[in-house]
Amino acid sequence: MLSANRFPAATAAGLLVVLLAGVAHSGGPLPSVDAADLGQGPYSSMHMLLQKTVLHFNVANIDVRFDKPAQGRFVELARGQVYSDALAQQLAPVAISAARAVVQMQFLRDVSLDRWMGVVRDNMEQARRAGLITRELEQRASQGLPQWFAPMRDRGYLKGDRLLYAVTPEALRTVVVSAGGQVLIDRSDTEQGVRRVVLPSYFAPGSDLREPLLRSLFEVAR
Repeated sequence: MLSANRFPAATAAGLLVVLLAGVAHSGGPLPSVDAADLGQGPYSSMHMLLQKTVLHFNVANIDVRFDKPAQGRFVELARGQVYSDALAQQLAPVAISAARAVVQMQFLRDVSLDRWMGVVRDNMEQARRAGLITRELEQRASQGLPQWFAPMRDRGYLKGDRLLYAVTPEALRTVVVSAGGQVLIDRSDTEQGVRRVVLPSYFAPGSDLREPLLRSLFEVAR
């Protein structure tokens, strides 16, 4: 799980994808884990409660829902099975390569932006070491953090905020919504390198999110 003196890798994964050059979204419906074009029913979704160890502080609820092709592959691999490390080695690539997915992180406590960015940089290094992102992407992302999140400099993330990612074959849309419904960030990026950052960050070997999310695939399917 999570060390007592750090915010989790989930927060790092959350910020990793909104760092690079994008364009303001033109509006329209917000991303939703209940979108009709995503898979429904068993093996279509994952859920976890992110906590800090020792004191068991609840940090965020994380939900991920995948498209129907990914759901079909999960069914083939997982139905009738129990979770194991060996099975996780087969499931994680399916999650990482999904063409369409929506990720939602809903914060259960306040998180300062400075603390968040420090963990982001640590986890970008981990992702790069695992071969999931390039050194050049890591450097650009790290340098872009302060500019991208300047509007949230003094605010940070507050309890009830939602961080949403909509992954499609064409683009990555990143949205931050306050508990009161105010859209704080809404960006779309069509660069394929950026699009490919989110899901690998969640399901990379060594990620604090990988095992609980993959395990939940079986629990949600019950």
